Amino acid sequence: MKLIDKYLPSDYNDSVSKRIRPMEPLTPDRIFEAMFCNFPKPVAWLMKMRNALVKPFGLQGGGGFRNLIVERSDEEIIICKNDKHLCFWVGIYCSKPEHGWQEAAVTTVVKFNNFLGRIYFFGIWVFHKLLVKSLFRKAIKD
Repeated sequence: MKLIDKYLPSDYNDSVSKRIRPMEPLTPDRIFEAMFCNFPKPVAWLMKMRNALVKPFGLQGGGGFRNLIVERSDEEIIICKNDKHLCFWVGIYCSKPEHGWQEAAVTTVVKFNNFLGRIYFFGIWVFHKLLVKSLFRKAIKD
């Protein structure tokens, strides 16, 4: 399944991927855990700060990511959060190992539901790009 194809048209999408030769086969669950459940302290602090800043505007923050899983297969996990301001999907993909090589990817798709959703995403966009790339690199090395 290709997340980006499934949820288009979107207002924003990005993807980071890498072909790797891991010591042990990667799984979407392993990448999900590394990226969304075990944040480094600076990232956890940024998330808390974001939640505090958006709460007065009625934007939902916080909560864990495990309860956002909407689809799962051996090769992909899709998480989704939808509120009145925006909807986002994140797909975590790992191909099956072939001759020791795997393709791993994380794709984000965002659909704005209103102007406040646009403003919110504009405020976190730079952090999003940096954090996803950094957390993805760490996840595929662990």
